[in-house]
Amino acid sequence: MPQQAGLLPAPPSPGRSAAVAAGLYAAVGILWIVASDWVLFQLSPGPEAFATLQTWKGTLFVLVTAGFLFILLRFQFARRARATGELKAANERLTSHVENTPLALIEFDQEFRVSRWSKRAEDIFGWSEADVLGKRWSDWGFVPPEDLPEVERIINESLEAGESGSFSVNRNLRRDGQIIWCEWYNSWLRGADGKPTSMMSLAHDVTDELEATREVRRLNRDLEARVHRRTEELAQANADLRALSYSISHDLRAPVRAILGFGEIIRRRHAEDLPEEGRRYIGNILTAGEQMDRLIDGLLEYGKLDSEKVSREIVDPRLVIDEVVEELRVARELDPEGVEVVGAIPLVTADLQGVRRVVQNLLGNAWKYRAPDRDWRVRISGAVEGARVVLRVSDNGPGIAEGHRERVFELFERLHSQEDVAGAGLGLAVVKRLMELMGGTVAIGDDDPKESATLEGATFVLTFRTAESEHEPLEMVEVER
Repeated sequence: MPQQAGLLPAPPSPGRSAAVAAGLYAAVGILWIVASDWVLFQLSPGPEAFATLQTWKGTLFVLVTAGFLFILLRFQFARRARATGELKAANERLTSHVENTPLALIEFDQEFRVSRWSKRAEDIFGWSEADVLGKRWSDWGFVPPEDLPEVERIINESLEAGESGSFSVNRNLRRDGQIIWCEWYNSWLRGADGKPTSMMSLAHDVTDELEATREVRRLNRDLEARVHRRTEELAQANADLRALSYSISHDLRAPVRAILGFGEIIRRRHAEDLPEEGRRYIGNILTAGEQMDRLIDGLLEYGKLDSEKVSREIVDPRLVIDEVVEELRVARELDPEGVEVVGAIPLVTADLQGVRRVVQNLLGNAWKYRAPDRDWRVRISGAVEGARVVLRVSDNGPGIAEGHRERVFELFERLHSQEDVAGAGLGLAVVKRLMELMGGTVAIGDDDPKESATLEGATFVLTFRTAESEHEPLEMVEVER
């Protein structure tokens, strides 16, 4: 049979080696005796001399063979000592490696009695080697009694099937009575007759891992329940929001329109009959009614944001900016000469109508809050920064104080009175919510650092998803309502 790669050749049979050595010794000895006797007989002058020479020849033969025997035995003993030392060192290395693993090593003989019990086994199960040597696993309560039949069934089936080993996960008892879970890796050694002569088992305590797995499953169940509950709450909130929107659009708008209508009638038909103070009161009523009407419009717009579907498409912000500027120019709501778009603006992944409304609100706010003492200017620039497209919209208006930079994105937050600038205080809140729904952000920051001359007003920094991230999942945004 050819020798398998990586395996040492089988050592010669000790009996055969001894027979060969004895045969060689006998052949050489007989040849030596016959040849030497013939030579001595030819050289001897007489029988007495021949006998004397034979004595010396025999003595010399004994001395020579004794020397050869000494050399041979010394060589054999040295080789045996070296082999014993190597075997001992290998066994110590193996034992050291085994003890350095988290696995307990247990060896059983052919009668399933413990013949080896590692230090790690003592650490895991609590029994010392002296406690268990020579005992079966059923002799000291190592396996819970109710689990013993199943453990024996697994081992017996593996043995009967002629397998080289088995794997199982089962409960075990520690010496202190604690139940632990262990993974068992069993390996069989079989004799020439196929019967097992030894079983070596590696045991791994997986109690903590199983507990962690159970905890993860429990947390997943809790999370699923929370998501389900949150979804129901969100659905209810949307239903409430739709009901509120309906109420606002019908129940609140009707009396507001009545107030505005009757107030306008009084001003047109009876203004001359009223004193100056009365006419001023009528003007205040109409102004407040118009403000209330704008608030209702703003609330309806904001309330519809969460119910509207947000699409994901590649949007060219430059085209959107040009279209919005033209629309506002036609409506006389800004001066297009004051809008400057610096360089190329990268494509983004967003909702087209959402981007349009964001640009409309920011440009509309910049025009509404422009500084009266200088020509109105807005500068828009964009660049890819990391994994996002950053759009900066800067103006030269009065700016926003540091302490108000977070507040301006809240509902109904205004930094100017109604007498100075009309509005409902919802424009920036709508911008913030739209950016969140599109997976982006908005904040007040600094003007583009690449610009040599910065504008003195406010800079709104918008972050969008890049065009390359069109197919990536949207990040969930938790918003306090």
